[in-house]
Amino acid sequence: MFKKSKPKVEPPPTAPTLDEMLADIETFEISQPAGNNVSSSAALEHALLTEPENLTLETWWQVFDEYDHKVKKLAAMEGTLDAQREKLLACKLKLEKNAKNLREGIQKQQTLIKEVVDC
Repeated sequence: MFKKSKPKVEPPPTAPTLDEMLADIETFEISQPAGNNVSSSAALEHALLTEPENLTLETWWQVFDEYDHKVKKLAAMEGTLDAQREKLLACKLKLEKNAKNLREGIQKQQTLIKEVVDC
């Protein structure tokens, strides 16, 4: 009654061999847009760490300059944080002085109230 029909779809392609995959990897290139400085600097730093002997002198100096810029930025940030710390300490001293004055004023008022109530 029912006959098995031949498949109408072609069979899937075979998986590539190891040699074909290795040949593809050799020709594979990733090109990144020029405007992306963060990933390019990360890629340069990665290249510097993994294969420094393959970097050109110009690329090496580019990585060095970026690192030097980061160090200077960090030093400036440290100076800013020190200045903020000094401001905070000055505010803390001022607040403690005001709190002490308020406590003394409250104690004076309490003693005056006791004197009035006791009379």
